[in-house]
Amino acid sequence: MKVLIVDDEQHVREGIKLLGEWDRLGVTELLEAANGQVAIEQIKRFQPEIVLTDIKMPEMDGMDLLKWIYDEKRNIKTVLITGYDDYGYMRKAIQYKSSDYILKPVDPEALNQTIEKTILLLKEEQNPFNIQMDQIQPKKEIKTIQLVEQYIQQHYLREVSLQEIADRFFISREYISRKFKQEYGQNLSDYLTNVRMDKAKQLLSDPNIKIYEVAHRIGYEDDKYFRKLFKKKVGVTPNEYRKTAKSFK
Repeated sequence: MKVLIVDDEQHVREGIKLLGEWDRLGVTELLEAANGQVAIEQIKRFQPEIVLTDIKMPEMDGMDLLKWIYDEKRNIKTVLITGYDDYGYMRKAIQYKSSDYILKPVDPEALNQTIEKTILLLKEEQNPFNIQMDQIQPKKEIKTIQLVEQYIQQHYLREVSLQEIADRFFISREYISRKFKQEYGQNLSDYLTNVRMDKAKQLLSDPNIKIYEVAHRIGYEDDKYFRKLFKKKVGVTPNEYRKTAKSFK
């Protein structure tokens, strides 16, 4: 993705280059021109996908440049960068199919949002199927991680390993580990432990269930280990928790 910045003031061009999050936006090359005539030469030579242009410039202004791009039927998205919030300019810009405009002094957030929107528009026109896939993919990823979470909820009685999840859902261990932590704020083993502790709290509310039975029912054969882990996670021993829970009844 190439972007051409057209402005007769060098400090404005430099400022835009500094403010843009170009790597994040996938822009690999930034081109510059001091007026519309130089811009046309750059367009012919480098074929940028996006042109950011000022309006008032010597030799050839921004509106003439927009008209040239429009008449030439170039597959270029144009954005006006101007200090003139004037309806007449905006109407002409719309006539020449300009995508958007940004007012000077340039706000970094406005600049990056506008570029991002313009890139998305460009990609959609080039290949609408890819845009649909780009939108579908994150939803599929979230759904997969939600299914992993449900699987843990259903199989908490035994140690659910990362490898087991990877084999079952046909995705890599590294991917599961990273995405699960992003979605739930903890890694898979910690989540499994916390599910077990929540089940333990429910069981401890019944005084007829022995502590070692609680441990067995949530997947721990060693009730001493369970007691130690419960205190570490909950802050009190199972017996102390049971007494506290009973006092609130």
